[in-house]
Amino acid sequence: MLNDTITAIATANGIGSISIIRVSGDDALSLALKLTKKDDFKPRLATLSNIYNSQNEIIDEALIIYFKNPYSFTGEDVIEFQCHGGIAISNIILSELIKLGARLANPGEFSKRAFLNNKIDLSKAEAIAKLIEARSEDAVKLLARQLKGELSNFVNDIREDLLFMLAYTEVNIDYAEEDLPADIFEQIEHKLENIIIKLSDTLESSKRREGLIEGFKVAIIGKPNVGKSS
Repeated sequence: MLNDTITAIATANGIGSISIIRVSGDDALSLALKLTKKDDFKPRLATLSNIYNSQNEIIDEALIIYFKNPYSFTGEDVIEFQCHGGIAISNIILSELIKLGARLANPGEFSKRAFLNNKIDLSKAEAIAKLIEARSEDAVKLLARQLKGELSNFVNDIREDLLFMLAYTEVNIDYAEEDLPADIFEQIEHKLENIIIKLSDTLESSKRREGLIEGFKVAIIGKPNVGKSS
């Protein structure tokens, strides 16, 4: 499945000024060259180009951006068609790409490939999904910090402390007579107490911020005709 070249409309469905169709995979560049009849695209340079269908008819004039692997979101070759907005135009371009051999991407497959290619970790993938659904400015700021790796760094710091404690505990069990630091158990106890405090604070903070990300469910209750709708 990872050898497939996938494509999908990246913008919301509907009429707008711009629609973006994204292609990712080994054949992304060759498909773009076939649709535009260009010889090549310079990476990370927006190029204005006509787009043609299989009957050699012009579909649209669009900006094409080529992201060469591994310097792309998915870590693969990625092409973005930034065409004029509209349901018909974007669907025609999508259809032409599928005719040329691309496959319609499954939901979340671009992020999945980014994860499998070590471009993002699970915390960043979750942040992307939540950021799209964010309903407040505070939620956006919070998720942007997670997207920048704040949660990953937090988890890695705790993991390092746990590995430290595990290593010295095993050493004390297997090599009790070796020359080990006299205060090693105090160090382990101190680190463990700090981890408990950090995790407890994080849990409480997450509970307080849950509404910012998930939103609040509010029930407006009252007798008939008392102004609930207003």
